[in-house]
Amino acid sequence: MELRNSEDRFGWVAKGFHWLTAAAIAAMFAIAWWMDALPIGLAKLQAYGWHKSIGLSILAVTALRLLWRLANPQPRFLGGPDWQRRASTVAHWLLYVCLIAMPMLGWLMSSAANTPVNLFGLVVLPDLVAPDRSLADLLATAHATLAYVLLVLVALHAAAALKHHLVDRDATLRRMLPAILVLAVFMAPVGAGAASPEGLASWRTDPDRSRIAFTFTQLGSPIEGEFRDYDIDIRFDPEGPSGRVRVVIDTASIDTGDDDRDAEARGSDFFAVDAFPQAVFEAREIRRGGGADALEAVGVLTLKGRTREIALPFAIRIDGETAHAAGSLVVNRQDFAIGTGEWATNQAVGDDVTISISVTATRVD
Repeated sequence: MELRNSEDRFGWVAKGFHWLTAAAIAAMFAIAWWMDALPIGLAKLQAYGWHKSIGLSILAVTALRLLWRLANPQPRFLGGPDWQRRASTVAHWLLYVCLIAMPMLGWLMSSAANTPVNLFGLVVLPDLVAPDRSLADLLATAHATLAYVLLVLVALHAAAALKHHLVDRDATLRRMLPAILVLAVFMAPVGAGAASPEGLASWRTDPDRSRIAFTFTQLGSPIEGEFRDYDIDIRFDPEGPSGRVRVVIDTASIDTGDDDRDAEARGSDFFAVDAFPQAVFEAREIRRGGGADALEAVGVLTLKGRTREIALPFAIRIDGETAHAAGSLVVNRQDFAIGTGEWATNQAVGDDVTISISVTATRVD
């Protein structure tokens, strides 16, 4: 794993800060609820000491995390309309505000209550204000109120991550998971147990050995391209054959080898990625084709807000628990309003586009 962030994924430093903060928040709240129920005594005093120490540790980690974030641009936002991207940005910065303000309020409250902050028994931090009972009560109320705000923000953050994984089916959650959990998320089928309700096996795609590509003509010359970012959910029984496939493509990840052409392709005349960030192919039926290894995935393709029924013919080869499928079909770009305005005619860009898939996947149940 890379140390720094890339356009598509978080580096291990950012992941470390994220999960260290998450663990510390969980510990801080657990201790807070526990110590509130304790009677006055040594155990309660020690619990307060741990609570304060963890809170101030969160403050230090948050400061380092912000510095790292300034030096490492965030990976691009996946999926959803622009308002979701803005809401995500606001929520993240509110989390940062809470993670800084809460321990600072706790430190100020302890100072006003004439209760020194001893950081893990190693060092006594200086008081920030003089003892003041009224101020201590006011700060205690603010500290408790902000705790509930933080709980709400954390819950929204977790819900959004699950929505990306279970509904949008993009890589938002997986790219932040520690390596030990990535396998678990890949193996977990979307919205169910290890197998689908129909008893179909789940298959995990190998991104290094898979590709979604296309070919079109520009001024009569063939141009090849591909989509770099996509998510494939496969449920397949080769004995039937039967299965379901859902492919979600990040249209902004288009790559034709030319920056100007790619920028035009992302614009409103072609894929309009701001308004339609995803293309989705859902196959609800897999049936036999014309040859021994020939199959068809029958379903619908939704692109730029338009849905069309398609049948994708493909050949499959299975070696033990690993399967490799390859196929292609031709679609008319006009059916999906790809190329409007001056690009609507086929003088510069041909109407027919060949979509090719090559997928290697491993059975995971």
